[in-house]
Amino acid sequence: MKTGTITLGNASLHLGYSGIVAPNKRGLLREITDFHVPEEFRGKGEGDMLLADVCKEADDSNIILMLKADTKRLQSFYARHGFVTIQDDADILMARQPKV
Repeated sequence: MKTGTITLGNASLHLGYSGIVAPNKRGLLREITDFHVPEEFRGKGEGDMLLADVCKEADDSNIILMLKADTKRLQSFYARHGFVTIQDDADILMARQPKV
C-alpha cells in the first residue's frame, strides 16, 4: 500500500507510517493525516469516495488504518467507514481493522 498524499477530485489525505509505532511493527499499520476537503466542496461525496478507496486498498493489503478525529462530527464520519474509537479524551484516536 503506497504512502504519501492521495487525492480524488478536490479531496486529499496523507497516508504514512505512524511515528508512535516502533519501526519494526509498522508494516501492517498506516496513519491517515491531513485529510482535507475544501469547504466549498464538502457534502458532495469526494471525501467519502477518497476514504472508501483508501479503506478498500487497506483491506486488500491487510493494513490497519489509524487516525485522530478532531471533532465528534468527524468521529461519526470515520465510523461510517468502519473506524472505531480506541481513545476518547483530548484526542479522539480511531482505528480500522481490515475487512476480509
